[in-house]
Amino acid sequence: MLDYLLAEKNFVSLKQYVDLLNALPDVLARVENFSDAIKRSGHSMLQPPNAQALIQVARANAANWQLIICTMPQLGALAARVVMDIDSFSQEFRQMAEDRAKRKLPLSAIDPGQFSVVKSPEWGGAPRANLIDVIRELALRLGRCRQIAAQFKSTVRSVGETIHSIFVRFIESLSLPICACHGVNTKIEVYYSLGRIGLPNMQYDPDERYSEQQRMEMARDHLARLIGLYRCTGGAVNNLSDFCYRLTYILDEAWRELATSHPAQIVSRAKCSLSLVDHSILEVKSMSEQLIQMSKRQK
Repeated sequence: MLDYLLAEKNFVSLKQYVDLLNALPDVLARVENFSDAIKRSGHSMLQPPNAQALIQVARANAANWQLIICTMPQLGALAARVVMDIDSFSQEFRQMAEDRAKRKLPLSAIDPGQFSVVKSPEWGGAPRANLIDVIRELALRLGRCRQIAAQFKSTVRSVGETIHSIFVRFIESLSLPICACHGVNTKIEVYYSLGRIGLPNMQYDPDERYSEQQRMEMARDHLARLIGLYRCTGGAVNNLSDFCYRLTYILDEAWRELATSHPAQIVSRAKCSLSLVDHSILEVKSMSEQLIQMSKRQK
């Protein structure tokens, strides 16, 4: 499995992005007051950052971040449980299929009570009247994994949409001049040079006694860091989305093989289908372990 898709740096970038947005409201309020003061003095102002949009995005992404953190262990644990059940069933089925007298029997003739998964407490009240009930229940549980993986991907994608729409416009606004009538300095350079405003989470205090040159250098550095955060967070969203796509694709493959089982299917044919499922769940097992381990690091 491509480990970089679920690498810790992806979550670090997402968390930094969410934290920055959460810390922006106070800065945006000062930006708005400062811009109003400049405008009242007769300057023709360029469009300021969309404060309300950024605040709404901050609230939504804070909720999305919590959902991502909560979904990871849930998805990992569910996938691990389903993989264990299917692996146990598959091994016992293949062993049963070695009996030459049973190879040509239809699945409807096989007693489901001989399989450990049906006897386990986790099976609960799930159907077990015949072997097709058991196979379809396993397919159903794969489907539940897929639903949670799709939800995880949707949440990640929602964060990504804000990066490429609202956040990038915020960065662009800081790189524009403060007004259309004077100067060539960017907004962030003006904010920093006048000691009025500083970006949050950048280890910068506007009230400190920096020289003008230091303030200008910090303004450029912080803008570059914003651009870097934009790129890293965009890359993180792409990697996590690719991880979810791969996981849902594999779950679909395994689900289709199980879902095609029918009472008249003979044991030898079902054994071939389970061999294909085995290949898929091996990768799902690896991905579920990654999810569980990564979720522990986010606590």
